[in-house]
Amino acid sequence: MTRAIVFAAALAAQLIVAVVASAQSGSGHHHPAEASAGAEAKSVTVKLLDLELLDQDGKRVRFKSDVVRDRLVVVNVIYTTCPVVCPILSSVFANLQEPLGERLGKEVVLVSISVDPLNDIPPRLKEYAKRFNARPGWVFLTGSKGNVDEMLRGLNMYAADFSEHTTSMLVGDGREGRWRRLYDVPPPDRVLAELGELTVARGGEARPASHDAVDHGGHRR
Repeated sequence: MTRAIVFAAALAAQLIVAVVASAQSGSGHHHPAEASAGAEAKSVTVKLLDLELLDQDGKRVRFKSDVVRDRLVVVNVIYTTCPVVCPILSSVFANLQEPLGERLGKEVVLVSISVDPLNDIPPRLKEYAKRFNARPGWVFLTGSKGNVDEMLRGLNMYAADFSEHTTSMLVGDGREGRWRRLYDVPPPDRVLAELGELTVARGGEARPASHDAVDHGGHRR
């Protein structure tokens, strides 16, 4: 068993413990809008605001015109001191990189937005990105709290208490404006399936990823 598989399996085990503890205590990562969502995924309307942010290299970028552009996008929210759930969310993104291959950064962009911008300055995000072997095309964003909060509201991913942030992901098409929300830490193959559907919807051909997709435990399918 490789180190990557051990790492992912350990994270999955931690998530199970955290979910049980959360259910018992009434606390933990939880978003009110998700409690009654029921569906694994649903179409949503979002507002892409072209606000100025900072990426993990400290570069000033505009969310809509520089980061999203006309590409397919997967968005999650994290913070670097998050003990359990954020590493799980980030491991999903890490395991999307290989099956996406050369599409990553060109046709598809992965976006992790810090919900703790006051503490998650670019060097801290860059160090976090290294932990997950983030490749070009996986962008980590922070910035002024005002801009980050406003942008998250537009995406319906804002939480007043950042430690209670959503565990859902957004998968969308920056050109066509189609967006889907995937609930409850979707596995990589579920995200890849959504990207495939969006590719077909915009007139392209879905790329087979069955040989490269991985599950939550890090095992190849």
